[in-house]
Amino acid sequence: MESRNLLPQNTRLMANLLSFSGGALDVFCHMYYHSLVATQTGNILWLVADWRNSSMYNNLLRCFSIFFFSLGFLFGMWFKDQRKNAYWRVYGLLPLCVMTAILPFLPSNALIELPIIAFSAGIMMKTFTGSQIENHPFVIFMTSGNYRRMLTALYYAIQGSGDQREYRRQAVNYCFVVGSFVVGAIVATVLMHYIQIWSIWIITLSLITIMVYYSSEVKRLGLKETNL
Repeated sequence: MESRNLLPQNTRLMANLLSFSGGALDVFCHMYYHSLVATQTGNILWLVADWRNSSMYNNLLRCFSIFFFSLGFLFGMWFKDQRKNAYWRVYGLLPLCVMTAILPFLPSNALIELPIIAFSAGIMMKTFTGSQIENHPFVIFMTSGNYRRMLTALYYAIQGSGDQREYRRQAVNYCFVVGSFVVGAIVATVLMHYIQIWSIWIITLSLITIMVYYSSEVKRLGLKETNL
């Protein structure tokens, strides 16, 4: 599918950057705060499985992450209802971008930092809910659904039945988003080993790239009033 027929939020580049950001963010928060923000199902499972073995402090952080992510998602729903032009998606990324940019300079306090990150991630999640990679739905923060779709498309592509061109394209697209999530996780892990908290700037850089790319495409294609 030619890129000129796609809305900016539905291009391969956008999907890859969003998935990369999700993978990097979850690994950073897991390594730095012993909690997740993008994959809240993981927090719920950890709470149930490790409640007795984990410290009360870590359990509290996970509860905060779940609660504030949920608040952020609900705020994102309200924010989406108030949108006036296509740039609302950029504004939805700003809280997380700003927080990741200034985090290394803040006094260390996980009970304040993690809720803000989780709240901002919830807004981002809702902002790009419904986005696609080309015309295929995907989830920006959790890779399990994308992985399942990738395997399904690969199966039908190998089997040789149905619309092979479409199945191959689906397989490639889902391989991209799953791969980007994994690459983001790996990059964050490596950077954490060498530069610790400063590794969060890889997420900042990815978010800035998303905002610049999306804004430039909206302006170039004249989508300010229509791409709501």
